[in-house]
Amino acid sequence: MRRKFVHNHLVMTSLLADAHAHLDEPQLRDQKEAVLRRAREAGVRLIVNVGIGRENSRRVVETAERYPEVFATVGVHPHGVAALTPKDLEALTHLASHPKVVAVGEIGLDFYRRRSPEKVQEHWFREQLAWAHELGKIVVIHTRDATAATLKVLREDRRHLRGGVMHCFLGNLDEARAFLDLGFYLSFSGVLTFPKAEPLRQMVRQLPRDRVLVETDSPYLAPQPWRGKVNEPAYLTATLATLAQLHGLTPEETARLTWRNTLAAYSLDGKGLNTENTGESESSRVDLSPASKTNHESDQPKPGRD
Repeated sequence: MRRKFVHNHLVMTSLLADAHAHLDEPQLRDQKEAVLRRAREAGVRLIVNVGIGRENSRRVVETAERYPEVFATVGVHPHGVAALTPKDLEALTHLASHPKVVAVGEIGLDFYRRRSPEKVQEHWFREQLAWAHELGKIVVIHTRDATAATLKVLREDRRHLRGGVMHCFLGNLDEARAFLDLGFYLSFSGVLTFPKAEPLRQMVRQLPRDRVLVETDSPYLAPQPWRGKVNEPAYLTATLATLAQLHGLTPEETARLTWRNTLAAYSLDGKGLNTENTGESESSRVDLSPASKTNHESDQPKPGRD
């Protein structure tokens, strides 16, 4: 297939899916129109915009409502769960009813930064897993320096799992197989392109191709050659090209593969995602105002992973 370059990155004729991004973080929020235009020019026609807290999740859903190619998740990142209350979940339940919300997340455990106590993280991880089950949603999982604890919770609460995505997966092959056995897809970020990530690349070669996704985690974890800069969905092409090399496929073949996998992971049919999107979606709308209010906010800035 014909390929071209726009803004110094590869553009492919196949449709690309960014399985995990944060378009409503401060680094991207005020330039969203330009970011999405560059994404379309690069071939990105599906972006899962991931919530990390109550107020952030509201913005994430508003963005999904506005742009046809953007879908949303709602949830509270482990960094913010120390301030989380049952009333916050009630408010998020209202947001989760929106037709473009495809998952609960980003939830999980982060024992690297420990911005919330470990026991508090585990409590709200379990609570959000049960909440996702009640909503009939899959989950998007964050785990950092907490793989064993994450697997323990997921195995003990397996009855609450409807499937999910392991975001920015960095584990070894045994850990990958454990999450696959639980029904998860594994999503790979720009870390896959880093020079010192050879063990990760060797592991990816051994994974079933139908369970692998690609993501940017924008605005974090920009791939080579943009490492250290603000990441955006247009840069997905670099990670996808690396994955293609690992699987012995062309970038176009890998784009089609990961597109299908992303649709399957999030139970999307893909309709209406293969054309240029220049305005607001005409999708059905719901009131995005919180069902209830509290005097605190569970959002906290999400730090870069690199």
